[in-house]
Amino acid sequence: MPAAPVPVHTASRPAPSLQAEADLVYDYDGMLALARQLWSLADEVSSAVGARQRLAGPAQAGFAGPYADQFRRRLGDEETNASQLAAALRSDANLCARAWQQAMDEENRRRWARHTQALKRQRNVVQEAWDHFFGTGFPPEPGPVAQPPPPGFSPTAELVAYPPLAPAS
Repeated sequence: MPAAPVPVHTASRPAPSLQAEADLVYDYDGMLALARQLWSLADEVSSAVGARQRLAGPAQAGFAGPYADQFRRRLGDEETNASQLAAALRSDANLCARAWQQAMDEENRRRWARHTQALKRQRNVVQEAWDHFFGTGFPPEPGPVAQPPPPGFSPTAELVAYPPLAPAS
C-alpha cells in the first residue's frame, strides 16, 4: 500500500521580510583556501601528465607490435582523463569562489536589514512623516560582491560594517 502524500501548507509559510536576526554561519577563509587547494591540485595533475608524456617519448622508441599500440592507447587515455580531472578540479575551485561570493552577499544583506530595522525602531512620528515625503536617509543596500578570481582566490570584498546606533532616548 503506497504511503499517503504529505500535505503542503503554504498558508503557514512566512512572507519574506526585511528581518535577519542572526549572522550567516560560514567559513569564508576556509572556502577560499579550499578553492586555492583545488586549483593547485589541478595544476599538479596537469604537470604530472605532462611529465609522464615527456617520459613516454623515449619509452616508445623502437617499441612495436600489439603492446606498443596498447601503450599508446593508454597514454592517450591517461592524457584525456588527466585533462578532464584538471578541468573538473578547476570547475570545483570556481564553484567554491562562487559560494563564497553568495555567502558574502547574503551576510551583507542580513547586516543591512538589521541596521535598517534598528534605525526604523528609533524613528518617531515626525521623522516617519519626513521619510514619507523626503526619503529615509537609510544607507543603501550593499551591492554585489565580485567573485574571487583564480588562481589566488583572494577576497574581493569585506563584510559591510555599520556604526553602532546611539541608544534611544
